Amino acid sequence: MSPEQAIAALDRQIALHGDDAQHQRGTGAAASLRLWVREYLPQELQGGVTQGDRKVVVSPTDVAKAGLSDLRKLDKLTIAGRRTNVEYANPTRIRGVVVRWDLNVRGS
Repeated sequence: MSPEQAIAALDRQIALHGDDAQHQRGTGAAASLRLWVREYLPQELQGGVTQGDRKVVVSPTDVAKAGLSDLRKLDKLTIAGRRTNVEYANPTRIRGVVVRWDLNVRGS
């Protein structure tokens, strides 16, 4: 699968099954993102992941639309009215191209 195919597939799934959120870095203006979010399963609560954390997947397409080059720890996401902190942001790459961002978010 090419990076472009992987991104297109993720974009389709997030468009169908995702949620809208607001991203904020520092005191900057908020930007809209479309993302996919779910609660962690009990067996996934390890390695710093705690009950109440949520797993978030973001397409690089939405990151770019928001005017960002990346996602980072300490970024803020407001998802369904709940303000959260990004605890980690890991890019997945195919052939050196970021094809998705996997985040762990924590907060109210």
